[in-house]
Amino acid sequence: MYLFNRTGLSASNMHHRNSLKFSLLALLLLGVCTLGASEPAAKAAKSSATSASAGSQPARIKKQSEATRDQSTSAAWWKQELVPSQSFSDSSDPNGFFSSSHGLLQTHPPLYSGGGGGGGSGGGSLGVGFGPDITEPPRYTPASVLDFDTRGLDELRRNPLLSSPEECARACREGDPPKTCYYHFTAELYTVLGAACQVCTPNATNTVWSHCQCVLADGVERGILSVNRMIPGPSIQVCEGDKVVIDVHNMMDGLELTIHWHGLWQRGTQYSDGVPMLTQCPILFGNTFRYQWIAGNAGTHFWHAHTGLQKIDGIYGSIVVRQPPSADPNSHLYDYDLTTHVMLLSDWLHEDAMERFPGRLAANTGQDPETLLINGKGQFQDPNTGYRTNTPLETFTITPGRRYRFRVINSLASVCPAQLTIQGHPLILIATDGEPVHPVVVNTIISFSGERYDFVINAEQPVGAYWIQARGLGECGNKRVQQLAILRYARGPYQPTSQAPTYDVGLPQGVVLNPLDAICNKPRTDAVCVNQLKNAKQVDEGILQKRPDVKIFLPFRFLFYRPEELFQAHQYNRFLVAPGGGDHVISLVDEISFTFPPSPPISQVEDIPPEQFCNGDNKPANCGRNCMCTHKVDIPLNAVVEVVLVDEVQQPNLSHPFHLHGYAFNVIGMGRSPDTNVKKINLKHALDLDRRGLLNRQFNLPPSKDTIAVPNNGYVVFRFRADNPGYWLFHCHFLFHIVIGMNLVLHVGTQADLPPVPPNFPRCGDFLPPIDLH
Repeated sequence: MYLFNRTGLSASNMHHRNSLKFSLLALLLLGVCTLGASEPAAKAAKSSATSASAGSQPARIKKQSEATRDQSTSAAWWKQELVPSQSFSDSSDPNGFFSSSHGLLQTHPPLYSGGGGGGGSGGGSLGVGFGPDITEPPRYTPASVLDFDTRGLDELRRNPLLSSPEECARACREGDPPKTCYYHFTAELYTVLGAACQVCTPNATNTVWSHCQCVLADGVERGILSVNRMIPGPSIQVCEGDKVVIDVHNMMDGLELTIHWHGLWQRGTQYSDGVPMLTQCPILFGNTFRYQWIAGNAGTHFWHAHTGLQKIDGIYGSIVVRQPPSADPNSHLYDYDLTTHVMLLSDWLHEDAMERFPGRLAANTGQDPETLLINGKGQFQDPNTGYRTNTPLETFTITPGRRYRFRVINSLASVCPAQLTIQGHPLILIATDGEPVHPVVVNTIISFSGERYDFVINAEQPVGAYWIQARGLGECGNKRVQQLAILRYARGPYQPTSQAPTYDVGLPQGVVLNPLDAICNKPRTDAVCVNQLKNAKQVDEGILQKRPDVKIFLPFRFLFYRPEELFQAHQYNRFLVAPGGGDHVISLVDEISFTFPPSPPISQVEDIPPEQFCNGDNKPANCGRNCMCTHKVDIPLNAVVEVVLVDEVQQPNLSHPFHLHGYAFNVIGMGRSPDTNVKKINLKHALDLDRRGLLNRQFNLPPSKDTIAVPNNGYVVFRFRADNPGYWLFHCHFLFHIVIGMNLVLHVGTQADLPPVPPNFPRCGDFLPPIDLH
């Protein structure tokens, strides 16, 4: 038996480690059960895990105290054996050794906690180090030999330098060498409440991967798209500086796929940004594409499909890039940063998203969801019958007297903002979109699709269980869309004693972050706007200069088609049937509706006709009201760029979040026109305000973000230094707006500034040879 060391294993143990990885990934591929959550199952799993594991790993790990052993909903978790000089106190001294306990605890539950639905009661615990004393849980033995897809397993076996997902979800310490973290994603057509639920029921939480292939969601049966038969998909949890390798195997018959790593800047790895027909060819059915990138910017991020409408059907998951506490200016504010304290919010339909595109006129119109999910879990109440499903709610467990970092990811795809409130607990906001800010105390966070917010909860309320409420705002108010989760104190009850909040009688909002009224040009006691947050990092002096090198105004709106315009013989223009009156629309940014080129310009720009590209100053000849081309704005490398987004949509309760790939930008200003005589803002008025110095700008530590919601009938001003060459998509993050053209490309630098195209990089494009009749 060996002692697991965070810096690696001795050479004599390397071969043994690889055989263990083989066993571990075999469990993943064979679908052994352990994912989490009803109270009886939780207690059974925890009891079994504790008894099965107590004698199995005495030299490598030790159990936590009774109070802290209850940190996960249904599985014991473990503390690494520490020598006295490595022990931690509750001191908030930021200079103390690892005082913020990124490294205080193993940050996620063991892989196998025993006693699972189909797993039997025996077995050991698979921890981060997974030593040689692992006892595998019983597995189904077929009557005849079955073939299994072992691609991911084979890769780990072949390459001893790769680290498994469990090894990479670790404490991040200054001076530790980076790891190369390997993940294998299999994307499939799958089902909620399928036959896998006859084999096992999810009964323990593990964010890195699941051993029970039963997907419960909100308890309503439907077809889905999934990665590794999980909703959400596997969580990527690594340390800053790690190299991350993900093999994405597309097994979705008839569908293509790319995956975008939202929030990661991809410096030097531009070919892995995951945008179809921009940074790569889509992954065809049966093919595997290897994404490789450096986890260069710490923070809370996420991954999701960037092809069609696949994200809303289930292809998404979290990314957490941790850093040593000394590198986090807010690390003194919390004691724990656990992998199980990631809150992934998503909207959920009860049918394929393609059923809602382009949209229907009569039955189930619009694109608003039936419900929300929190970490893929939730319940649904039928508005017609009042029947409520009894699927488990997500539970987050904390210990009294401790301080916990939580990470909220808004993975919604529809137009609804999400409002998050935790009963009786103020939220100390410490980061947005992965970038630290000066701490601000709020009670409610309103987030838009693509945004992330990190906050600290102090476990200082009476021991008990408290409601977490996520409400869908805007269009989601029509169906009263909400979801609940539970914040539970260890050794306390599993269910709150108070009545569950409803959509109309919800938890008190208190101070709101990101208010929808967008009154952001003056201090307020009831709300904090995003542009009023203060950056906790030093801001590039070039960003703060009076005049940027490049200024771009980007008005955006919808173009409304009349049916007689749209439906003519031999004409096939795309459109979206909007909710409400059934208007048929497309999106315009600077009067252009974006279309993707036939080949990715990052690798095949010579194959794309120059007239395919356009911008506001260079439109194709005879371009109509619905001008469609590849909207590309060229930006010199290292220029300071200012972008002014102007909302000409001006639809009530609709604010569009825009996301920039490849960068974080500084939010300089946001708001609405100060001219009370102007009822609706437009490009001409925004230019006039800018000329008169009336666009609200502030340069005192402007916060960094990569996704920003433009206030309804308002504007946003942001700046960034264009020091990352590439073809970077800039787009509204509402899925149904992306597919009708609310995008453009910021092309930074030249082809010569890019890394060379990787050898054997896939190629694609039109095939139009001369017609040969002989």
